[in-house]
Amino acid sequence: MRFRPLFLLCLGAGLLITPGAFADTTTWANITAGGSGTASGNIGSVNFTYTGETAFVDLSGSATTNYFQPTSTYTSATVTNAPNDHALIAIDGTATVHTITFSTAVTGLIFSEVSMGQGGVATTYNFNQDFTVLSCGPNAFFGGGCFNQAVGTTTNVLSGNEADGTIEFLGPITSLTWTGANPEFWNGFDIGLLSQSTSPVPEPSSLMLLGTGLLSGVAAMRRRMRR
Repeated sequence: MRFRPLFLLCLGAGLLITPGAFADTTTWANITAGGSGTASGNIGSVNFTYTGETAFVDLSGSATTNYFQPTSTYTSATVTNAPNDHALIAIDGTATVHTITFSTAVTGLIFSEVSMGQGGVATTYNFNQDFTVLSCGPNAFFGGGCFNQAVGTTTNVLSGNEADGTIEFLGPITSLTWTGANPEFWNGFDIGLLSQSTSPVPEPSSLMLLGTGLLSGVAAMRRRMRR
């Protein structure tokens, strides 16, 4: 009996210091349908639809090129896995409004971009939500480099001259909308959700409450043992 309080104390301490598992793994979109100006699919249990205009849509698992290479351009400390199922929504940017609508509000929305703009055309997107630039760099097929907004920048405007990389919208977001300037043929994107968006990782405050409860239980047990 004397060892049980010590065991519970160690267990509580372990829970307090154990980091959330897979907190930075991204679940990428499963794009199942695409047509003229539309695309749809799901990210885990969350359904989504895109409306605006499309140059073409590559469905998930199709025998097409995986444009999200090299993976170092699209990964970071936050996003550790790049899209790899050959899915892509390619747009010219000519539509007045582009909209992605989700079946439920999402947080940790990841947006990876391929070939935004060209040498003499700085394509620009104005989003209705702020985002943070997580990574950027050249593309294996088109060359290019970073966005005009540096890594770490938080803004709602994204622009580039043959730019590639990944940005994050914190949310919660039910509908992501953006308008474009200086359209070109073509640039493309894929979207995903950080794992805590669909499988929440306990907050430190929650772990602290759990640890406090365990320690209180240990104290009560010790008092009973002294009687």
